Amino acid sequence: MDYRELLNKVLYKRAKGYTVKEKVEEYSFADGEPTLTKRKVTTKHVQSDINAVKALLEMDKNNDDVCTMTDEQLETEKQRLLNLLSLCDESSTQTKEIKQDDN
Repeated sequence: MDYRELLNKVLYKRAKGYTVKEKVEEYSFADGEPTLTKRKVTTKHVQSDINAVKALLEMDKNNDDVCTMTDEQLETEKQRLLNLLSLCDESSTQTKEIKQDDN
């Protein structure tokens, strides 16, 4: 299974919501041996996540495989990603400066 399939599967599960069982066990020591005294199994429902739905929609929209891109398309995508990274760096730096000014 490649990473796209796995990511798609995980996002789909999160977007749809799911149920998980949580088990808590308590032990006590009798004669130096651990003995199970209490077991509690709780079923929880994890709500659907709208951000996961948005991510799935974006993945479908941008379903262009890198292997099929031309050199020009790859260069354009590279520049787009570098610009996004620089924006994130600027935002992070500004946030750090604001926090330092507050102290």
